[in-house]
Amino acid sequence: MSSAENIKQIVKNAKITINPEVKKAALKELIYELKKLKTIDSATTKLSIRRRIMKSPITKLASAAAIIIAVILFFYLIKINGPDITTIALGDVLQKVETKKYFTYRHKVSSKTNAGTPEETSKETDRITYISTEYGLRHDVYEDGQLTGILYIPSSGTELTYVMPVTKQYATGTMSEEYMKQETQVSPSGLIKEFMSHEYENLGRKKIDGVEAEGIEVNETGFYGFESTIGRLWIDIETNLPVRMEIEGIRGATESTVITYDYNWDAELDQSIFQLNIPDDYTLLEQ
Repeated sequence: MSSAENIKQIVKNAKITINPEVKKAALKELIYELKKLKTIDSATTKLSIRRRIMKSPITKLASAAAIIIAVILFFYLIKINGPDITTIALGDVLQKVETKKYFTYRHKVSSKTNAGTPEETSKETDRITYISTEYGLRHDVYEDGQLTGILYIPSSGTELTYVMPVTKQYATGTMSEEYMKQETQVSPSGLIKEFMSHEYENLGRKKIDGVEAEGIEVNETGFYGFESTIGRLWIDIETNLPVRMEIEGIRGATESTVITYDYNWDAELDQSIFQLNIPDDYTLLEQ
């Protein structure tokens, strides 16, 4: 059955009789308003369309019956035109992320200090992160394609170990409250909470890494601890899970970019990935 036939069936099932010309005009006006509101979040859209309907001379003529039809059609059109209306509910996204027991993702971290001056320095790392609520966390850190560090954090306790393959050394330590806070903040759930704590605007939908996704953007001082920041979060419209997060910020003389991507929310992670395995010829780095 076509969309037009579905709409006609909805109106028929409502068992409300309205002058055909008034009904036609009201529907035309409703669709026009929906097109203008297609990039606004769902809560705002519902409120705005209701206000517009109530102000409309057409729907005033159609009385309460026409408004009922308009509301029915509005929610139906949201369903059939979903890709044009932003419907991200960050609370639902966070809840779904927190149910995941095993997953992996990658993130790029680049920084530039004293940009545009003779003292300019820059650094870029690429990390692969493995998460298990049962076994813990592991970061593999790469610089220029070379594995330079492996960070192991167990699922319980405050001990951590950092292994440095290039120098054949390793270091151990105890995580401070500040360090634990930072680790939590850069996790997917921590980043989502950061977005939830700021006002954001909708970016609509587009393909991100081959996936149809909805995006939001925060442009606010203090986001993620930066003095000036732009943060973007893209959510897979089918799974309601993050596809990509982008943060561009300035802190003092340093400009930083953090991108998390290539999420595998259904990864099968063996316990061996999280087991500390230090070769015999590695030496402990003194504190």
